[in-house]
Amino acid sequence: MQTHPEEFKLTKEDIQKTERKIAAFDLSKEQSILSVIPQKLELLIKTNLNAFVVELINDVSRLYNIIMSLQDLDDNLKRRILYALDYFVDKDDEIPDEIPDLGYLDDLVIVRYIVDQIMSENSELFQA
Repeated sequence: MQTHPEEFKLTKEDIQKTERKIAAFDLSKEQSILSVIPQKLELLIKTNLNAFVVELINDVSRLYNIIMSLQDLDDNLKRRILYALDYFVDKDDEIPDEIPDLGYLDDLVIVRYIVDQIMSENSELFQA
């Protein structure tokens, strides 16, 4: 099955729902989220690597590197990054990760939404 991630975008309602979840995100979950990212990426690398899984790995790695290397991020930016990373590590999100070929598609859409926002507002973070 060929899946083209650029065909999948958040609807206006999805964006509103996502923004509400980001605003309410608990920053105290930071260490528990960050501690599982390397293992989750390692597992994903060992799967069937199609184009959108590679894109997801790259985007998650970027966000992880930003939050690990920049200790003085403002809370809003930190909340956005952690929300995306938390969505990525949650196996039972909108499309459970175990579903072949599609399980990480929703993760990509959410992570890409956050990456695109950060790139448009804080592109210097991706220069490092």
